[in-house]
Order: sequence, then structure tokens, then C-alpha cells
Amino acid sequence: MVVSTTCMPSRKFGGDLIHFARDAYGSIEVVDTFGVRTLHFGTPARQSAMCLQEPDRVELPYVRAMLSALLFHPQPSDVLLLGLGGGSLAKALFQHFPACQIDVVERRGVVVEIAHRFFGLPLHPRLSVTVGDAGEFVKQAGRLAAYDLILADLFDGEGMASPVAEESFYFGCAGMLRPAGVFGINLWGSQTAACNRALDMMRKAFDGPAFRLAVPGRGNLIGFSLASEPKRAAMDAMEQRARRLETRLGIEFSRFLWALKAAGRAFPKSESRTRGG
Repeated sequence: MVVSTTCMPSRKFGGDLIHFARDAYGSIEVVDTFGVRTLHFGTPARQSAMCLQEPDRVELPYVRAMLSALLFHPQPSDVLLLGLGGGSLAKALFQHFPACQIDVVERRGVVVEIAHRFFGLPLHPRLSVTVGDAGEFVKQAGRLAAYDLILADLFDGEGMASPVAEESFYFGCAGMLRPAGVFGINLWGSQTAACNRALDMMRKAFDGPAFRLAVPGRGNLIGFSLASEPKRAAMDAMEQRARRLETRLGIEFSRFLWALKAAGRAFPKSESRTRGG
């Protein structure tokens, strides 16, 4: 049963509560605070955010950091997003890559409705949303090798959702990536043991290097894995690529690239297959 109410504004999480819903997984709140609309799953943590004056701008730093996957694959034609939230990733890819097909899997149907109604998620044939469990979707999809990018943002009101802790989830995602594909996942950095386990499972599942990107000033840690070992020439061209993408999307890709290089994960020596943490 879903309870959904558009509210007369009342105070919640430091802002005005404009919509409340409850389903089998818990409560969902939409809050407006000083011109920014945020999505919450029963806690102050912001699951998504949108500037009301600039709704196409990617508001949250961790979402901008997840788009660093474009540094490795700058022209995706097929993308799978696991977890929707307010749809920030889907909107950015839809807007800036008009030839791209975007498939989304979101466990909660009411979240999909809220993303369309309150966060401007478009209704379009290029954007397909499936209501279902991401872990089950990956298991049933098999080895399709159908996607250039797979980006997972799987959180609930308690923290990282259960597929993040399952090794089969990462192997399933690896089987769905094309040879030059990129997998990225949003992790909560304060859960150190869980993050380390997730990164270790990524190293086992994917043939290319695995690395991490700590989001500056935030608790998010973005893990990335490549489907195969990248060509050296492509890696050498990343600074120019970062500048082009930065101009195109208005996202600080040069800063993220610097952080990746500083972490020493994205650029392993070609003769080494060791991808230790």
C-alpha cells in the first residue's frame, strides 16, 4: 500500500515539506530549502537535489563525480542506471547525449512517480524505467554485454542497499558491460569495511583496473571499474577530454581527474595486473 500526500508546506529537515509518501520500504519526503528541492528517505540524508532556478544543473557533488565515468567512455550509446532517486544522473545523460538510450531500474514505484512529478524526469522513449530490484534485474539479465556505462546508486533509509554487499551483483554487472565499458558505484565512505569489501569484489569481477574517487568535502566514495585494460593513448588523452566534457556539461571533470591521478588507481602500469587497494 502506498500513501501519497501533497502537503501544505510544513517544516522538515530544515526546509518546507511539499510532498510525503509511504510505501512498504518506508517514508519519502520532498523538501524545498532556499531554492533547492531535495529527496529524503525518512532521514536528513539527501538522496537527490535539484536547483529550482536551474533544474538541469547537476546539483550534488557525488552525482557529478559519478559522471567521471565519461572520462573513460565519453560517448556512451547505452547506459544502465541502477537506482533512480530524483533522476539526476538520468536527466544529465538524457540532456547531454541525445543519441543515448538510458535504462533505469528502481525498486520503488513511488520514487519513479516523484522523480517525474517533482524533479523533472522526462517521459521519453530514450528513457526506460523498470520498477524492480536491481540485484534481481542483474541476475536475470545474464551476460548481455549491452551497456557502455553501468552506474549504481543503491541506497535506502538505512544506508547502502543489499546488492552492494553481494559478489554476484558485480559479476553480473561485468557480464553486461561492453569491452570498453565502465562500471561506477556510489559508496558511503564512513562505512569503511563495507566500502573495502565492495571495492575488493569489483577488482575480482572486472578485467580492467578498479579505482576510487573520494568526493571532495563529502562522505561519498565513488568506485569505478573498467571492463578491460585501457589503451595507453586513451589514458594520455584524458586531460583534453576532461576539459571538453567540463565545457559541455558544466562539471568539474578536471578536478576529478586530478583526484583520480592523485589516488593512483586509474593509471596502473601496463605491465602490472595487480589492482590492490
